[in-house]
Amino acid sequence: MTQYRALVGIDYPPDKRVEAGDLVSDLPEKSVTWLMAQGLIETADGKSSKKSAVKVEEPVVEVKEQTPVIAVDGVEFDSNADDGDSDGFVQDGTPFQRPVEEK
Repeated sequence: MTQYRALVGIDYPPDKRVEAGDLVSDLPEKSVTWLMAQGLIETADGKSSKKSAVKVEEPVVEVKEQTPVIAVDGVEFDSNADDGDSDGFVQDGTPFQRPVEEK
C-alpha cells in the first residue's frame, strides 16, 4: 500500500485525522488524486503531482486615518450637513447648529 505524507492537517473518514508531516497509508483512494493535485499530500518519497509550490502572498491591510467623531449628547457633528429647511442654519436644534457656510 502506498504511503503519503500529509502537508497539512487532514480529517478523513471514518473519523480519522493526520497532521502535517505524518505518514498515512489508509487515505480513501478516491481522495488521493485531488489531495495531491491541491498540494495537500505527497508520496512518502517526497514526490508530489504539483509542478511547483503555490506562492501565497500575505494580504496587505491598508489603515486609513479616520477623522475623529465629535459627539455631544449622542448627536454627531456632520461637517457636510445640508440646510434641509433653507433657514440658513445646519444641524438645527443640536449643539452643532451653525450658519450655512458660503461655498
